[in-house]
Amino acid sequence: MVALLSAVAETVLSRVLEEAVNRIARKVAEGKKLSDQEIVILYLDIIMRSNERRFEAIDKRFDDLKEYVDKRTNDLKEYVDKRITDLKEYVDKRFEAVDKRLDTLDKRIDSLERRVELVYNEVSSIKTDIIKMMKEYMERLYGGKKS
Repeated sequence: MVALLSAVAETVLSRVLEEAVNRIARKVAEGKKLSDQEIVILYLDIIMRSNERRFEAIDKRFDDLKEYVDKRTNDLKEYVDKRITDLKEYVDKRFEAVDKRLDTLDKRIDSLERRVELVYNEVSSIKTDIIKMMKEYMERLYGGKKS
């Protein structure tokens, strides 16, 4: 509310000052002498215009600063996004490599399990054959089955 009143007051004051300066300029053009109040009004106009230029320059500097900060923020965001993407790709590749190694290990374990099973079956067969041979040997050595 205060800002609105301030803006309205500034606009009204600026319009009144502009009209007064125009009236004084016509008086000067006619060659008439200016009063002290009219000279003060001209000084006030000069000061107001000077302040307006300064405020415009300050506004431009703020706009330039905002543009610079926005650009730097966007650059930083792009950099961070790229780094995150690069890191994700790196981690994904590492996981793929680990998956491949695990698959290879699974295949080797499966192969070893089959080999162990074959060796176990072979040992069992040999054990059965040895027991059978020992039984035959004992029967030959001690002469047959006793009832």
